[in-house]
Amino acid sequence: MKRIGILRGGISPEYSISLKTGANVGRALADAGFEAIDMLLDKEGVLHIKGVPADLETAQQSVDTVWNALHGEFGEDGQVQQLLDTAGISYTGSGSAASAIGFNKQDAKQKAKELGINTPISMLIMPEGEESVSAITQRIYNTMAPPWVLKPLAGGGSARAYFAFTPLELSQFVDESVGHAAPFLVEQYIQGREAAVGVINDFRTKSEYVLPVVEIKSASRGVCAHDTRCGEGEYAVHTGSFNSDEREALSALAREIHTAFDAKDYSQSEFIIDNRGKIWFIEIDTHPHMTKNSPFLVALEAVGASLQEFVRAIVEKK
Repeated sequence: MKRIGILRGGISPEYSISLKTGANVGRALADAGFEAIDMLLDKEGVLHIKGVPADLETAQQSVDTVWNALHGEFGEDGQVQQLLDTAGISYTGSGSAASAIGFNKQDAKQKAKELGINTPISMLIMPEGEESVSAITQRIYNTMAPPWVLKPLAGGGSARAYFAFTPLELSQFVDESVGHAAPFLVEQYIQGREAAVGVINDFRTKSEYVLPVVEIKSASRGVCAHDTRCGEGEYAVHTGSFNSDEREALSALAREIHTAFDAKDYSQSEFIIDNRGKIWFIEIDTHPHMTKNSPFLVALEAVGASLQEFVRAIVEKK
């Protein structure tokens, strides 16, 4: 019986979401006939295998493959992938380079631009030096009109992504980011419908299987917290929301991005279709959530695929 380690938890703010993804994947792997072995990385960065503190050497002896269910920093930014590569442990998901590019929103935008894909106008703000909050706010205001979308440079699950509709709201986010010395990205807000499109490698006889387009109806104004986006958000499969041309265009873009970014096993790209029908790339998630009502699972369900079928397809080729 193949032993699959479920690496979950982690040091990022997405710890709780990772636990849920790991639990769902673990059950699916067990149902698919694999030995699912819990590998918890606690908030202090200590690895536990079956509840016992362990190291990567122990992991190498305990599992045949690791299912990377970590989200956020260290889980999907290339760091844990590098460690697993060095230790000679196979794992699911994209490698270190693709993960790092996808996790860094500026790098992902730049790569999409090089492919000729539309991305919203944006500014990268590095809160360092002597520039004041008011000066940064004014610089943003002079560059693009409100409303704005503000998000950390690196992060997953739309953690701490804000919509600012007024200069006051803008300055509040800038003040918080400057206080944490955290780089952030400011994008021009695009009014339209938000779509997520998953791609799976070697699934159902296709080398690149594109899942149905899922519309994301997320929280309206204010903080778009990851609990809302990934746990209690409202999602609807494309039917009635996107026409056939839009679905075809979104699917083609998701496939192109998955390939160009060198994503492995599976990924999810997010887009916005504006009121004129123009498609804008927002980000790629090389480790989409596998939590209840997440877009990736909604799309799997739409094609009659269970999580069990999906995880089996991924780990059988490892």
